[in-house]
Amino acid sequence: MYALAFSPDSKILAVGLLDGGIEFWDPRTLTPTVKLRKPSERYDGVHDLAFSRDGTLLAGCDGVSTTLWNVAAREEIATLTDTEIDPVKVQSLAFHPHADVLACANMHATVNLWDTGTHEKLATLIDPIGYTKSRQKSVESVAFSRDGSAIATSHEACNVRFWDVSTGEIISTIDGLELPVLDLAYSPDGSLLAGGTASLSSRDGQVKLWSADSQEEVATLTVPYVTTPGEAIPRKERIAQYVNSVQFSPDGETIIGSVNGDPLIVLWDVATRKVVDIEEKRTYQDGADYDIAHPMRISPDGTMITAGLSSDVALWKLP
Repeated sequence: MYALAFSPDSKILAVGLLDGGIEFWDPRTLTPTVKLRKPSERYDGVHDLAFSRDGTLLAGCDGVSTTLWNVAAREEIATLTDTEIDPVKVQSLAFHPHADVLACANMHATVNLWDTGTHEKLATLIDPIGYTKSRQKSVESVAFSRDGSAIATSHEACNVRFWDVSTGEIISTIDGLELPVLDLAYSPDGSLLAGGTASLSSRDGQVKLWSADSQEEVATLTVPYVTTPGEAIPRKERIAQYVNSVQFSPDGETIIGSVNGDPLIVLWDVATRKVVDIEEKRTYQDGADYDIAHPMRISPDGTMITAGLSSDVALWKLP
């Protein structure tokens, strides 16, 4: 599974498939209920899904386009296409928390802002790192600040930028990261920004925490390494573990991250920065790759965590 998204009322789990299909699932039973889009060779998998703040719209992006769906009618209502970029390789989406605006981050070092009512492009945030066909400088993740005044973006070039939404200008940049940040999430109160990444030096998955106001790093949360039963892999021989999906719980007390290559869901206490729980779902088969826990989402009501494995969706109940 490439993409997952809960509706704001937690009653719908949207699932984006590797073959380009999009389905609505019942999160209580993890069964498909509605097919929004059938599989097609035209699509390069569904890279991201996002519901609007009121749950009336669903946005989905793939290697070809970004599509808006009317959730109640189960109908496609618009395709958002940047005619200046061909093809439109959008890979991360975020709805504005208070306005009818959708941010679409792509592999051409840009973020387009769209009016979801008129379907017109409002602005383009162009990263100064630029883009060349020989070396893509993709925007890995995009997130609106809680008040909607700023956008945070993470980049293949191992930095995080903060943009002023009203002017489209860069406010500040976090440099010096060892590896790219694959996912960004603001805390519910807007005070913290979390980023899922990895460490080349320790080969551990990490979640970086920055102050949303000062953009200074306040903590690094490290994923406990879990080995195959009966076999420990020396740290120096391991490939770096990425935290490729990160979210805050709705109450802001917990940070949840999923780990690429080891389908682990790790929960940290925000106040103490300590691990409070690890949920694991792995299948051990000789000669087979581990399932990949990507992506991961927590339901808005705070009762469920779901993660997409290589061919399935896993669900964990929260107390």
